[in-house]
Amino acid sequence: MKEELAKIVARLGILSFGDYMLASGLHTQYYLDFSLLANNPRYLDRIVGFLIDKIVEKDLDKDTTKIVGIFNKGPLLVIPSSIKMGKPFALFGKYENKVVIGSVDSNDNALIIDDLVSSGKTISRITRTLKNMYKCKVNKAVVILDREDGGVTRLKKMGITVYPLIKMSELIDLMYGLGMVGEEEKDIVYSEIKLRKTGRRQ
Repeated sequence: MKEELAKIVARLGILSFGDYMLASGLHTQYYLDFSLLANNPRYLDRIVGFLIDKIVEKDLDKDTTKIVGIFNKGPLLVIPSSIKMGKPFALFGKYENKVVIGSVDSNDNALIIDDLVSSGKTISRITRTLKNMYKCKVNKAVVILDREDGGVTRLKKMGITVYPLIKMSELIDLMYGLGMVGEEEKDIVYSEIKLRKTGRRQ
């Protein structure tokens, strides 16, 4: 699965290098745009299948009553996952700070699906709102990628367990081994991972 995922990232140009600022405010020299999956329904279907496999592997489907995603990119992954799993979904507008499509309530046990985790700020904010405003139970999330920026650890301290399909270090190692990126790109990624672990920001 991880090797196929790396090939999809390479073929669609999901990983790019340059000068970027993430939504969390972190500066970075690489960026992953999983919205490019919209350009290839076959690859999108494979990624959604990988997410569902992870959900089933971790027994997360058994008590989940609602799948929740973020409105801007969430539909890409949440809607097909909802259809395949036969579970209702809701989309959270991070600017409105509320559910904007579908509904959640105190009877729901939500599973968050997102493309990746960086600092964890977005998922933590959604989780707080779901708990405080809607009285919804939520303590788990499944994502394609852990950027290894510290978000998974921060969310764990909040009682939210994140299940990524792959870590950034694993992805770049696979892409390097398959000749899809060079040593310079690999060094950029590992340099940033090291910076995040030491608590420094670029």
